[in-house]
Amino acid sequence: MHSIRRWCRIDKNGCVHCSGKSFERLRIIDDELARTWELSRQERDWFDEREGNRCRNCRMSKRVRMLLWSLKRLYPVFNPLHILHLNQINELSKVFSEARLLIETVYCPVGELGAEINGVSNQDMCHLTFGSNLFDLVLHSETLEHVLDYEQALSEAWRVLKPGGWQVYSIPLLHYRNTRQRIIKNHTGQTINLLPLSTHGLNGEYPVVWEFGGDFLRKRKGQIRQIHYDNYWKNSTVFTILEQKP
Repeated sequence: MHSIRRWCRIDKNGCVHCSGKSFERLRIIDDELARTWELSRQERDWFDEREGNRCRNCRMSKRVRMLLWSLKRLYPVFNPLHILHLNQINELSKVFSEARLLIETVYCPVGELGAEINGVSNQDMCHLTFGSNLFDLVLHSETLEHVLDYEQALSEAWRVLKPGGWQVYSIPLLHYRNTRQRIIKNHTGQTINLLPLSTHGLNGEYPVVWEFGGDFLRKRKGQIRQIHYDNYWKNSTVFTILEQKP
């Protein structure tokens, strides 16, 4: 059963990455995304803070600072670790540079799985090419909502973790809603939009398959050890999920 830390206040001593004291707030959620996810004004403001509250010095967003805050509580230093960093978060690459083993990934569906692409490994989260029990830490963020079989992706991360290792991740989620699926594939592999197409990314390149709600956390309660919130009562979208393999 998970425990909830509601008052982490990750920026109380400055940016968790660079100790910078100055932050800016950018508008990130556009009108189309707000409309397709049926966000209220308050919910839109929450996600804008999550993605658009950035350290003026290192440019790290609040979502990524939240991840880093949680990771530092698990591991004071990263150099002894074997880390699998799925769908590379650029701001964290330098943070992990001293790890004993660091594998960062991207997904190119037309490329060979396991092949190197611009210095990173081409990996499908649902069909990782690695053996079992290899990594101390598997990290991913804002990825599961784009994966048709997100439960398989989570299981694959568990498979490659060593016993006692941690899967740490974030997803866009609104607690009071139930999860809904926007895209399915039929028995022939054809993609079918159940709802109007919604995308993430600067160029709209990542279709949204899932909109996660509070039922996601209830379904994962057997795996989740902790959920870290920056300030649950002010903005419940800024959080990190931590799962530990027995």
